[in-house]
Amino acid sequence: MKERRIITVLFILIMGCSFVRSAEIIDMAGRKVNVPDNIQSVIPYDNKTNMLLYPIAGKMMIAKAWAGENTNMRYISKEYSSMKEVDLKNAEEVLRLNPDIIIVGTFINKNTKSEVSRYVKFANKINKPLVIVDLEIMNLDKTYDFLGKLLGLESQSSRCSQFIQSVYTDIASYPTSTTSSSVYIANSESGLRTAPMGSIHAQIFEIMGLKNAIKAPMDAKGFSIISIEQLMAANPDYIFCMGKGNGNPYRSIADKKVWNNLSAFKKNRVYNIPSDPFIWFDMPPSINRLCGLIWFGQLFKNQSAETTQAKIIDFYRLFYKYNLSESEYQEMVAKH
Repeated sequence: MKERRIITVLFILIMGCSFVRSAEIIDMAGRKVNVPDNIQSVIPYDNKTNMLLYPIAGKMMIAKAWAGENTNMRYISKEYSSMKEVDLKNAEEVLRLNPDIIIVGTFINKNTKSEVSRYVKFANKINKPLVIVDLEIMNLDKTYDFLGKLLGLESQSSRCSQFIQSVYTDIASYPTSTTSSSVYIANSESGLRTAPMGSIHAQIFEIMGLKNAIKAPMDAKGFSIISIEQLMAANPDYIFCMGKGNGNPYRSIADKKVWNNLSAFKKNRVYNIPSDPFIWFDMPPSINRLCGLIWFGQLFKNQSAETTQAKIIDFYRLFYKYNLSESEYQEMVAKH
């Protein structure tokens, strides 16, 4: 049985070898990669890359990376939510699909050589070109320009990059923040799992010039577990609850008297971060974070509610291929 499996994998590898013309490119991690001249099919490496690629290359995606997503996801096209998922840990399954290339989005400025080497090891295992692109939130316009050229989809990618550049222009136009108000991300049912200062999950705070209430050591995923005493000492002015289902503490912390003594509760500044189809802050950290930047323009930079709504609706149409209605938008941003 084991010998038959090895023969099957070898056969797929041989059949998967490309005999078409190829060209050498430099990916966004500075690696030389040989890719087909005419790329027809692609598989994203993970969930955050699924979201990055779909707006421009949905028709090229022969599958999306497994993420265990609900097939009835709200506020995104049925094409995306019903798309076949593939477990990239299963080399045989990937090879059966036989994509021209695999694309992985990562945070190149923060990435380690060991992580890049992990991607390279995977690519060598399946003998398929793997292209690394940048997911840094303030570089996404360049990423879409790169993808447009790579995949021959300049028209689609330029619409995305232009939208993103408009968000960057808005941020650059905001006056330098002089507020001393502090902000806190509450995650998990207890609300005591947070993204401290320096975490990739709290990057939106930094970009918008806001003070993260928590400075603490973080785990490998960029989170910290703090005590209620630490939270009381920090006494944040704003609390943003992040997560889905039991992972979102919005309802549970509201019933705890100790939380109600915090400045954020007293000033009615506790927000439930919109999470459909993906959380506006993170989880995964991809294009969904642009919504967080737009939303914060209203909360902290005097952007009108009407402008915020229009921009978010445009984002959903362009990136999620979904015509979000005004009532759906209002439901998302309401404090539930």
